[in-house]
Amino acid sequence: MKSSRYNVWIEEGCGSILFNTLYGSISAMEDGDRSQATALLEGGAPTGKNRKLWEQLVAQKHLVADETDELAIVRNRKLAGIRDSNTLNVILMPTLNCNFQCSYCYEVHRPSRMAKKVVGALKLWLEREIPQHKVTMLHWFGGEPLLEYETVLAISRHVKGVAGRCGTLAILHMTTNGYLLDVERAKELIGAGLRDFQITLDGPQSKHDALRVLRSGNGTFERVFTNVCMLANTSREVRITLRVNFNHTNLDSIPELLEAFPPAIRSQLRVIFEPIFGKVTMSAVCNISGSAISQQLAKHSELAKSLGYDVVFGLSAIHPGKLVYCYAEREHQYIVGHDGNVYKCSVCDFRATDRVGRLDATGIIHKDNAAWSSWVGGELFSSQCGSCKYLPLCMGGCRQTRKQANRSKECSLVATNASYLLKQIAFGELREAFKQV
Repeated sequence: MKSSRYNVWIEEGCGSILFNTLYGSISAMEDGDRSQATALLEGGAPTGKNRKLWEQLVAQKHLVADETDELAIVRNRKLAGIRDSNTLNVILMPTLNCNFQCSYCYEVHRPSRMAKKVVGALKLWLEREIPQHKVTMLHWFGGEPLLEYETVLAISRHVKGVAGRCGTLAILHMTTNGYLLDVERAKELIGAGLRDFQITLDGPQSKHDALRVLRSGNGTFERVFTNVCMLANTSREVRITLRVNFNHTNLDSIPELLEAFPPAIRSQLRVIFEPIFGKVTMSAVCNISGSAISQQLAKHSELAKSLGYDVVFGLSAIHPGKLVYCYAEREHQYIVGHDGNVYKCSVCDFRATDRVGRLDATGIIHKDNAAWSSWVGGELFSSQCGSCKYLPLCMGGCRQTRKQANRSKECSLVATNASYLLKQIAFGELREAFKQV
């Protein structure tokens, strides 16, 4: 037997935690067991005294058979994720315009709307594509998708209808700032199959309104907060991801926001915290130490859980068997813009130079083979990934980051748009994720 290459020791109080990033196995040990376990992992033979500990290490796959090629397991997982045809993942952007002018937004907003011919082409493509998969994940994104409400409603109804006729599952989601919702729209969207929303509130009113404002400069908190409550109360089936973007100006105020929502709807709200990046004056990581961020995230997550929110926290954020870093690496994932251009990554300017294909009027997507292959082909990992104990958790990190400026020799793990545990790794405070063990 040999030690798994993906064992990680986490010091916690008077003991230690041995965690395996490939199998998701966890062994908590007191100080006395740590030295014995280390000896066994380094090739020591089991004896009468430590036989039980050795059996535990084998059962938890901290010790694996000599012939086990764990890097090959990770590679095969990634290939399976890239090629998986069970799920069709479609992100639709009916406009790049937005009614907000958030101080940290990276998007380039410009007047645009999805033309009727693009809507028609999309319907033709979806009608042919949906029956080829077991599940269709449709995500509305932008810009602000509710600026093109009728388009959202029409295509959502179409997807629900096609999936219903061919007996497959359709899951619809929307990322929206929530400002343009009302009771009638909420009911229509829910009726069209939308049950899952992501809406951002960056702390209590004084903090949120300093970061997320209308183009006129007016605050948005009161209306968005009211609409989140209204949406949750419209149907108990609705689930809302309550996203809180944070930096040094609002991190400490998050508990005030959490305590403001009515207890009756908190179980419908999944709370996630995302660091603000970008220019130095706004960046969370440029203005708060990694340790402080990690500790505050842990406290806020504990509070949210105690208040009744749905929280992906600590070890529950680990998903053993992760296949790809993000959806952009999947063969059957598409982002279709308002003009019919097809993209892979949602963090770009959505210009012709970023596209990987184009949807024609007959509902056929023509791929640019070189651009498409840069996302789903080529090297699965950077050279340094092979020796990284955290590879099974990030699966090679962000391809977009790897591609930029030929950064193949740098770690491309970024702390945003990832699980809580990956944030802890990125911020250098992994132990905070294990406090619940």
